[in-house]
Amino acid sequence: MRRITAYIILSLAAATFWACSNFETSGNGDFGGFWQLEQVDTLATGGITDMHNDLIFWAVQHRLIELQCRQTNAASDGLLHLSVFYHFERSGDTLRFLADPLPVLDLRPEDPYAELNRVTPYGLSRIDETFVILSLDSDHMTMQSELLRLHFRKY
Repeated sequence: MRRITAYIILSLAAATFWACSNFETSGNGDFGGFWQLEQVDTLATGGITDMHNDLIFWAVQHRLIELQCRQTNAASDGLLHLSVFYHFERSGDTLRFLADPLPVLDLRPEDPYAELNRVTPYGLSRIDETFVILSLDSDHMTMQSELLRLHFRKY
């Protein structure tokens, strides 16, 4: 009886380990997770903008980035939470946002610049922005586009 019980326990343990090893992973490494935009540097002028209080976040999972704004809105007496979703491609130290962001909230549909206006608060200067990742570890990330350098901390 002990042999049968031990065999069943070992079989269940082996099946559990085998099942867990078949989960798909994103391969994003340190890039995956929740990042807070801390600082934006304008390359042309050398200007530096502190973004700590703006509560801008990038949530990265698999091939999807959610750009979030979590600011307090005095008019609504609550938290203003605006999001835009992007698909992206990452190859080595290059991050490319694919065109056509997926808005959660349409801010100004009548505005011809609505798409661009929707993403500029998050550190993008174009709809299909490309960044070079200058540094990336488990706590901090710095990336640069043609116009801006963005500094993040892992949240």
